[in-house]
Amino acid sequence: MKNVYFVQANNVYGTEVKNTYIPYSVGCIQAYCQKNEIISSEYRFGKFIYTREAPEKVIELLDNPFMVLFSCSVWNTEYNKTVAKAIKEAYPSCLITFGGHNVSNNENYLRDNDFIDFLTHRFGEEPTEGILESLATGKSLDEIPNISYRNEAGEIVTTAYAPQTGTDYPSPYLEGTFDEILKDDIVFSALFETNRGCPNSCSFCDWGSLKSKVRLFPMERVFAEIDWFVEHKIEFVFCTDGNFCLFNRDEEIADYIVHCKNTYGYPKMFRVCFTKNKFDFVFDIGTKFFKNGLDKAQTLSFQSMNEQVLKNVGRKNISTEKFRELMLKYNEINISTFSELILGLPGETYETFCEGVNILIENGQHYAINIYPCELLPNAEMGQKAYQEKFGIKSTRVPFKLIHSNEGQKKDDIVEYSEYITSTDAMSEEEWAKSLLFASYIQGLHNLGLLRALAIYYRHEHNLSYNDFYNKLLSYSKESKGTLLNTVYERISKLCLGIISGSNELVATCEGLGDVLWGFDELIFLEFYKNLEVFYKEVKECFKGIDENDDVVDALFKYQLDIIKKIGVEHPVISSEYDFYSYFNSIFLGGYEKLIKNKTTIAVEDGVVVKDIHEFAREIVWYGRNRRATDYTSTNYKVTKA
Repeated sequence: MKNVYFVQANNVYGTEVKNTYIPYSVGCIQAYCQKNEIISSEYRFGKFIYTREAPEKVIELLDNPFMVLFSCSVWNTEYNKTVAKAIKEAYPSCLITFGGHNVSNNENYLRDNDFIDFLTHRFGEEPTEGILESLATGKSLDEIPNISYRNEAGEIVTTAYAPQTGTDYPSPYLEGTFDEILKDDIVFSALFETNRGCPNSCSFCDWGSLKSKVRLFPMERVFAEIDWFVEHKIEFVFCTDGNFCLFNRDEEIADYIVHCKNTYGYPKMFRVCFTKNKFDFVFDIGTKFFKNGLDKAQTLSFQSMNEQVLKNVGRKNISTEKFRELMLKYNEINISTFSELILGLPGETYETFCEGVNILIENGQHYAINIYPCELLPNAEMGQKAYQEKFGIKSTRVPFKLIHSNEGQKKDDIVEYSEYITSTDAMSEEEWAKSLLFASYIQGLHNLGLLRALAIYYRHEHNLSYNDFYNKLLSYSKESKGTLLNTVYERISKLCLGIISGSNELVATCEGLGDVLWGFDELIFLEFYKNLEVFYKEVKECFKGIDENDDVVDALFKYQLDIIKKIGVEHPVISSEYDFYSYFNSIFLGGYEKLIKNKTTIAVEDGVVVKDIHEFAREIVWYGRNRRATDYTSTNYKVTKA
């Protein structure tokens, strides 16, 4: 029998307790292929290689390999190429197959990587089965859809596209495909799908290019897999459905997951990507997950708030009115939400981008706006030359490093890359960098709370929009040489410009916090947090003269400082001559309660006392941001008003 190996190299988190994902993608392919009698009689499947082992270690794990198949994502493609080259040198006759969403359908991929023998496109199960069966029987490769290979003449052949239509795929969990790796000393998280496909056709997503119908897996399989997670004590399960709650049956699935959590303790966390247009259904299911401790926050995504941009990318959003209604519903019952925007979409300008952020905050999204640079995926419509020429898209290849990983990598560590759009015919490179800077400040100062109260006050009392508030701060920071504001501004601005040149990634270290890599927003927060009093003194100077009531302004800045989580404080008590607590709560819940001068004291129950800046950064900024841990007045804390 010929030996076949699958490689799906995932990152490992933790040191004392190591955690990674079960290699679900290649597990699905192996489980499917093993149902083929020809394949099961001709091939022996070796143990999965599922972490980033050194190339020489991988070779040691192989026993006379006939074929090694690699699953390629943005976080492992360069690693896969390096390992595949090493395997080819050690075993020249070994066949190398690449598949996954980061493998281009372009024939140049094979031409540029001569150590690769086969490519599988779009889907893995049927193409891999076809290749293995063909090699065993002599059947022509030309008859296998969705593959690329070199024929006997050395010519590159790409076969016809065929959609994936089946739903009877065997489950790798239920077939025992992962039994061997479960013996390893590692804590596994799991991927879970109840269906495949997406009804949407967003140009930035490779699912959009497939224009595939959503196909439902049988409910017996779905429930049996949930039972498997319980049996194997899987703590974290990520549902890969693109649109959970698209189907009525999803409520039954959600109820069973809740039942298992409450009855058996597993899974402890269950994360989903909700569909965007079944508002009330999503609210009901999301609330159920939240109240049972399965999910910390609910998604209300937009990607852009500009109608022309949405038209350019083939997307439709919920109305602003419906978004506001949903935000109020979530806020009333203290459920965290986050909204997503993509930077660099065709047609977006600096002005429309800033206004989009402003609309989200104006309608209640004060805590979590996740903003991502648009990444060019090779098989998405946006990844194609014609689309890029239409909108004047230019991109930059940027080193990819995981947030909260360590900077201190070995010299021989293999660098991965992302391809980011950094300009279009509507947004120059300079405007793109400026937009990323603006986004980082919104996330670091508003979402994480350092200036949230101030920005809300100036919006409601002086009609200074959130957009104008933060742009004013950025302009002041740029011009105020020698200040803390300017020092941080200059560094973040340089980092944003560095993305355009490809000289740095979207993470950076923070002085005094070792070699941990932080997102730009976290870096902004931490740099100012280390010097809070100086920071607020300079911010006060920036907005001097807008409100001439010094008494109110002084009290406001003191309140803003007081509500930020402090190191070493066990039972914080916050006092003010004004009732800011009621004032901001009323706005948060969609109303407006006039600020009154009334001495108010609030006592906070804080169950997590951090002893130093290192612990603060880890527990409050890193682990705690999704539960709003930086702000004493958020839903993370119990507050008693005197």
